[in-house]
Amino acid sequence: MNRVAALAFSIFILGAGERSIHAQVVRGHLTDSLSGSALSGAFVTLVDDNGTERARAITDAAGQFVLTASSAGSYRIRSKRIGSRPYVSEPLALRVGETASFNAVIGPIPVALVEIVVAGERQCNVAAGASMAALWEEIKEALAAVAWTARAPGYWYQVREFERDTFSQTLRHGLDTTWTTAGFFEVPFRSVPAEQLEREGFVLVDEDGWTYREPDADVLLSDAFLRTHCFETRIGKGDTEGLLGLAFQPARSRKLPDIAGTLWIDPRSGELRHLEFKYVRIPQNVSAPNAGGRVEFMRVPTGAWMVRKWIIRMPIVEAGPTPTYGTALPRTVGYRERGGDALEIKTAAGALVYRSPAADSIQALRR
Repeated sequence: MNRVAALAFSIFILGAGERSIHAQVVRGHLTDSLSGSALSGAFVTLVDDNGTERARAITDAAGQFVLTASSAGSYRIRSKRIGSRPYVSEPLALRVGETASFNAVIGPIPVALVEIVVAGERQCNVAAGASMAALWEEIKEALAAVAWTARAPGYWYQVREFERDTFSQTLRHGLDTTWTTAGFFEVPFRSVPAEQLEREGFVLVDEDGWTYREPDADVLLSDAFLRTHCFETRIGKGDTEGLLGLAFQPARSRKLPDIAGTLWIDPRSGELRHLEFKYVRIPQNVSAPNAGGRVEFMRVPTGAWMVRKWIIRMPIVEAGPTPTYGTALPRTVGYRERGGDALEIKTAAGALVYRSPAADSIQALRR
């Protein structure tokens, strides 16, 4: 029996930070210097004199943020918006219990990824090559936004999910079901810790069946993942025309079941578009070329990040004779697919921030 380790869907929202009675708080606002509009979706961090990060936030649709320091002292505010170079403020002194205001006007200086990324650069240290490091820096910011905002609840969403079996023999039938879920949720999709994946691999076989694990943003950002995979830059073709890709595969020393795939980014905006991956080194040498998944990302107008659509495809394995020896060996007879897509998202106040075209089609069918 195939199992998905976790439901591969998340709504990612903005957090306002925490504040204690004696906290030192910075309330700020970022503005685009050219348009004068609010700078939403920017990472803002509070760092001390040693350069250590003490607080983090993401600006909301109004360009506002709240940072809370655990102690008084001298700090700098750093801002990084995906697709732009970073900003660092002058030192800011925070006194005990003080709430300080901070406003910054930031010039949009896009990183011309398309001009500096060279296809085919390959390294097992993602920061080693110049063009690869530039691409990774933008992808890392996007993944960090996904990972950080995923830890805060608050948006209402409606999602359509499905689970179905597809077999190479058309006469066989299996699961084929669709359902809709709605409500306020935190993080329906969370991978197991990266260190556990490093020890056990991405496919676990036990008495209960085969469990296929997917990478979330925290896993992809982890030191464990970076040290067990090698990377290569790619230029999109066909369905990925106009995109830049950072491909990854297990290091040669890696023998456990793993994943290989590509993170695709828009070089103009620096926004992460989607992740596609395949399961490799599947236990018992099972051949399953279509086993893997795809996760599509999207940033809604409020600056929140979400997984818009996803699918995980796991092989259905049975023992069967081989043509040569007649020995019963495991073989792939089909795939179990699990996935879904977001139909509608609203804020806690009920404001609509995203509605899928599929939501209108479903509503029309119900009339």
